Amino acid sequence: MKLPLKGSSLKELSCYIIKGQDRSCIIDVGFDTEECDRILREAVEELGLDKKNTDILLTHTHQDHCGNLPNLYKEFGGVCCSRWDSIRISGNDPVSKYDYLKDNFLKCGMSTSLLEQMPKDEDMDSSVPLECIKVLSDGDVLTYGKYHLKVIDLKGHMPGLIGFYDEEQEVLFPGDHVLNKITPNIGFYGEEYHSLTNYVANLKKVRDLKVKHVFPAHRGAIKDLQARVDEILEHHEERLDEITGVLYTKPMCAYEVAGKVKWYYKEGNFHAYPVMMKWMAASEILAHLQYLYERGEIVRSGEEGESYIYRYVN
Repeated sequence: MKLPLKGSSLKELSCYIIKGQDRSCIIDVGFDTEECDRILREAVEELGLDKKNTDILLTHTHQDHCGNLPNLYKEFGGVCCSRWDSIRISGNDPVSKYDYLKDNFLKCGMSTSLLEQMPKDEDMDSSVPLECIKVLSDGDVLTYGKYHLKVIDLKGHMPGLIGFYDEEQEVLFPGDHVLNKITPNIGFYGEEYHSLTNYVANLKKVRDLKVKHVFPAHRGAIKDLQARVDEILEHHEERLDEITGVLYTKPMCAYEVAGKVKWYYKEGNFHAYPVMMKWMAASEILAHLQYLYERGEIVRSGEEGESYIYRYVN
């Protein structure tokens, strides 16, 4: 089922429904818009689902995946997600969205004036009571009809991202972990999350899964999982080499590096990007810089409360 993502370059979310005799599930639910809500509800009605016996499975808590939750959770069986995401959607995150962005902008070397231009309602957390949430862990199995979905920890794109895999049916729902034609944003969430390190490791984890069908959240089904994973791994290696080459000229912060590497959005003119896209690009560069720093390939200066400056070392 395609849910329109009005205003997003992603255009639509692929939402999946599995109908079983006893329990059914919906994987991801789209934006909090009348159109997303209507299309999803029409599908539920057409399939004759018993709402109270239908779970909502979240791969992660970006708004295009969970925004519609406040309109749904009271009517459905339960919301299933990772522990990290359960904290976000229940409103119990000790770090506010604004404080997270403020720290992220600072570490990227982006000015406070740019922070104030960020859309106020972008990626806001949905509020779902904890008693309505089932926390999933790596290795858990959920059964819906003939499908036995094993939960796979796929952190990287987000620290709480999970996928669902049925080895017998050879089906994988990877969320945004592996996408067709585009690569997911690997942003910086904090040094303790090791975004790119985990993302690369989890790409390799799914590469050789026995699958016939790979159903990601955007851009259609993936026909050859191994080939697509290899393409994404190669992309990140090329990006790391490009960043190292940029730093060879002089020390820079992530925002400066982002302005010098190659992009494809809006013909690659980074400086013409809206502030949201500038931040996403700079945060992804910061994740790559941290990856290189953790491997000892570059050095970093900047303490708490300062921007991080990275320098190439011979």
